[in-house]
Amino acid sequence: MAEIKNYTLNFGPQHPSAHGVLRLVLELDGEVIERADPHIGLLHRGTEKLAEQKTYLQSLPYMDRLDYVSMMSNEHAYVMAIEKLLGLEVPLRAQYIRVMFDEITRLLNHLLWLGCQGLDVGAMGPFLYAFRDREDLMDCYEAVSGARMHAAYYRPGGVYRDLPDAMPQHKASIIRNAKAIK
Repeated sequence: MAEIKNYTLNFGPQHPSAHGVLRLVLELDGEVIERADPHIGLLHRGTEKLAEQKTYLQSLPYMDRLDYVSMMSNEHAYVMAIEKLLGLEVPLRAQYIRVMFDEITRLLNHLLWLGCQGLDVGAMGPFLYAFRDREDLMDCYEAVSGARMHAAYYRPGGVYRDLPDAMPQHKASIIRNAKAIK
């Protein structure tokens, strides 16, 4: 009997290695992927429709929720679009603050990826270390906005408020430092 090597495989959206809501319809020839058909829209929440009935400022918190891993970066893109439409000039200090928090967001994103990648290969340690460091960065979010995830900190023309007098500092691990001393 002839062996069939060509087949179609549904990958996701609940596949263990497809984090989030990725779905692919894969056409395989043996173990070689010949074609991949991505199905987008599994995370579509109707944000555009919701925003039709709101002011620019009322729509801002939805941007945090478009990608919960890159919250402030989404806010930044949204307020920059509004600023371009309205011809607003952003003060230099606010521009620096935005870039600083975009970089913190990028670090949060990479730490989440690194920790989850460790879990995927069966290593719990990297996940715990990554999330410990994420907590320190989340403290910075909380210091400026009062929220640890969905900050809604950026505003058209600047930011919600200036940086506090004292930002959270990285807390050195007692265990890690004790090992380094020995």
